[in-house]
Parts: sequence; C-alpha cells; structure tokens
Amino acid sequence: MLRKISERWPGKIRREDLKKKMDRGDSLTLVDARSAESYLEEHIKGAISLPLSEVDEKAEQTLSKTDEIIVYCSSFSCTASANEVSKLRKMGFKNVKRYAGGIRDWKEAGYPTEQT
Repeated sequence: MLRKISERWPGKIRREDLKKKMDRGDSLTLVDARSAESYLEEHIKGAISLPLSEVDEKAEQTLSKTDEIIVYCSSFSCTASANEVSKLRKMGFKNVKRYAGGIRDWKEAGYPTEQT
C-alpha cells in the first residue's frame, strides 16, 4: 500500500493536501519565500510575504512558533522554500512544511492567486 507523499517525506506537503487544508479553513500560515517584488506581482491567495533574505530579521515578529507554517517559492526547481524551512526550524519553529511545487504548480492546477 502506498502512503501519502507527506507521510513518506515529513516536512513536505502536496498541492492537493494544501488546497484541502485551505478549503477547510485549517489554521495555518502560508509563506511566500520569493522576493517581495514577485509576491506583489502574484502569490497564492492568503499567503504572506517573507523573503528568504529577510527571515533572520523578521520571522520571529511575523510568525508564531506554535502555528503550522507552509512555505513555498516559484517551482520544484526553486530552493528558496527549502532553505527558508531549514532556517525556520533552526530558529525553533517546529511545525514547518515545504510546498515544493510552488506557485507554478499551484497555478497549473487552476487554484486561486492574487496580486497586491
């Protein structure tokens, strides 16, 4: 029997699982690790901007260590989300996951994005 990818690789979340959490209204903080400019152009609906370059100075004021935090960037080939997850965990954030597909994967599924 195949297990879900999120069970095989703890710390990652699939697009469908993230969408289900969002549709249910689960308590989570969705974080865009791309540049502020990219975030302003388009981001997953409901996400906040916390560029990788700003994590050290802004994470503790922006995020709660008890919340579920899901970080994404551009696509499967982008490493910003993986690096940000690693930094957040080192800072003491325990419930942090990576949505590796990023905004490209999200848009390919036809899921909502927004501009700021």
